[in-house]
Amino acid sequence: MADKTKDAELAAIRAAYRTDGLQDRQRASFEVLVLDDSRFDQNQIKRACGKTGLPVTTRLTSDMDEFSQALDEKAYDVILIDYMLPKGNGLTAQRLVNNHAMNFGAAVVMISSEMRTDVAVASMKKGSMDCLNKDALDPEKLREIMMASAKIFSEASRHWIGELLAQQRVQIAQDVAKVVRDEMEFGRFVDTIDKRIIDMLASKGFTEPENWNVSYLFDADEPLKFR
Repeated sequence: MADKTKDAELAAIRAAYRTDGLQDRQRASFEVLVLDDSRFDQNQIKRACGKTGLPVTTRLTSDMDEFSQALDEKAYDVILIDYMLPKGNGLTAQRLVNNHAMNFGAAVVMISSEMRTDVAVASMKKGSMDCLNKDALDPEKLREIMMASAKIFSEASRHWIGELLAQQRVQIAQDVAKVVRDEMEFGRFVDTIDKRIIDMLASKGFTEPENWNVSYLFDADEPLKFR
């Protein structure tokens, strides 16, 4: 059951990397998402973001429904989450980010009018970058957070891309082994093994197989020849 769950997660992440979500990371401005039910605090944060000296686009949300919808719309660099919410709390919202195929790599910062130690510890254990009092969100601190977010996304991307490549290598090895078994079973090993393997790789997205030089992959001696 655990393997099926992991496969589903990897499939969702792979799909996200094939969408505009990854391209959004190459945009010219920082995308910031704020979850806070206080309009006053929302506007304070938005003004502070505008004073960082960086190009910033700030999306404001007031509840979990708006927040969830915003997550589905685009990829964000920084997500600021107020712990105290009318329904649920910031840790619930953080879990939503961690499990989101397009925004799992965003830098999450838990905020509160008065940050509690237990909340900060719980949030940091779940992977938040920082936990801050709202009055600490001055332009200088927000600029620091935005610059650090690029590194966080890069590290998360490297991890998941590594997972996908490892999974792909295992699948290709299994497919190659199946091709070899089939060819040996039907006595066609010598004539068609190269072509079938290349066709199988091409079917997985490795394009332009006609330009490949794969001779180095095979033994120069005749296959199955006894020495």
